[in-house]
Amino acid sequence: MKSCGWLVLAMLVALGAALVMPAFGDEPVDQPYYGQLSAVPGAAADRLVVKFQPWVTEAQALRVHRGRGARLIERGYGNAFHVVRVPAWARDRALAGYRQRPEVAMAEPDHVATALFTPNDPYFFPYQWNFYDHGVTSGAAASDFGVRAQSAWTTSNGAGVIVAVVDTGIAYENYGKKFKLAPDLAGTQFVAGYNFVNNTPHANDDNGHGTHVAGTIAQTTNNHLGTAGIAFGAKLMPVKVLAKNGSGWDSWIASGIMFATDHGAKVINLSLGGPGDDAVLHDAITYAYDRGVTIVAAAGNEDSTFLGYPAGYNTEVIAVGATRFDGQLAPYSNYGPDVDLVAPGGDMSMDQNGDGRGDGILQQTFGPNPSKFGYYFYQGTSMATPHVAAVAALVRAAHSGYTRDQVRAALQSTADDLGAPGKDNLYGWGLVDATAALTY
Repeated sequence: MKSCGWLVLAMLVALGAALVMPAFGDEPVDQPYYGQLSAVPGAAADRLVVKFQPWVTEAQALRVHRGRGARLIERGYGNAFHVVRVPAWARDRALAGYRQRPEVAMAEPDHVATALFTPNDPYFFPYQWNFYDHGVTSGAAASDFGVRAQSAWTTSNGAGVIVAVVDTGIAYENYGKKFKLAPDLAGTQFVAGYNFVNNTPHANDDNGHGTHVAGTIAQTTNNHLGTAGIAFGAKLMPVKVLAKNGSGWDSWIASGIMFATDHGAKVINLSLGGPGDDAVLHDAITYAYDRGVTIVAAAGNEDSTFLGYPAGYNTEVIAVGATRFDGQLAPYSNYGPDVDLVAPGGDMSMDQNGDGRGDGILQQTFGPNPSKFGYYFYQGTSMATPHVAAVAALVRAAHSGYTRDQVRAALQSTADDLGAPGKDNLYGWGLVDATAALTY
């Protein structure tokens, strides 16, 4: 095995793959908040909704209630239905009794609904189709293959979970004359990271790739600016292991993985990869895995069954392929038996959602000048991977007692099965589903 081989990342044929397309400027217009109701799992333990046949009188309805041990507490608009309360221990028996009565047209538990959080970031609609719940309109078409972050936000935003972005760094601070904090990361929480390329505590991004990846995970959200992030309550750890050209030694990456593990990261995002199965890299992956860290890595962009590494370390790593707007595997994405999940990676060659732009993944980053920011569409399994890392952070925040294996099971067992039933070689277990993963 070769040691300390290069991992190529940001070139067009590699994991950052794609011609970047400047989205707009860095001064988006404001957009008001919109909320809507969305049913969430769970029903009241003692409330039932009962609708009677049109011919049933009020007296008959009340007799039916008494026969079920129920108390009328509310009437629906126009007396269209009754809401009754029953002892929690007797709810299922009372429900079965109602459904046996000829007077009853419908009886069901009274489920809970909550406001579906829709952030006021002005580019969330119509450009961040990759985050949407199924059926939400993006451009001219409804997105049925987003990761369902909207409903998930009613339960978790990843608060408190440290996610390490082991990459080209992040535009997370104002440092010197060259490096600036990305405006749309100003409200994001950061913890101390490290720069293994230059051997300094300042893990600033000089490529743009890591900043884009970080945005998908935890871009500042609901701040009337730009785009949203999936786990916007999480804390990001910038770990720079790739140089300005998007490449880095395996030894740097191994050091970054171990550093992140020792400094509290519960999720590590690796939007990088290369062909070398190097012992130094595998040992670092095992180091993190043995300490309970959820490790997520990009499958690669060669349209190949060979995933490369670290995604190829399948026991320890969740390997992520990329889908496009319509849920089909992106034409560049690697696939095969070692792919575990897929997530939106985009396809800039198409405009399936009808928003007038290629269907890439939109986040704030920079072009040649690290201090001049804009919103760019990227594509690649590098862009798919942070969706899964962010959902892992949502799950860890909501279920702090979950082990590494339970987090993985939550992601894989609740994924939207897109291919052949069960795990298959194109989609793995399927498209990651943030809302479903939280109910595991």
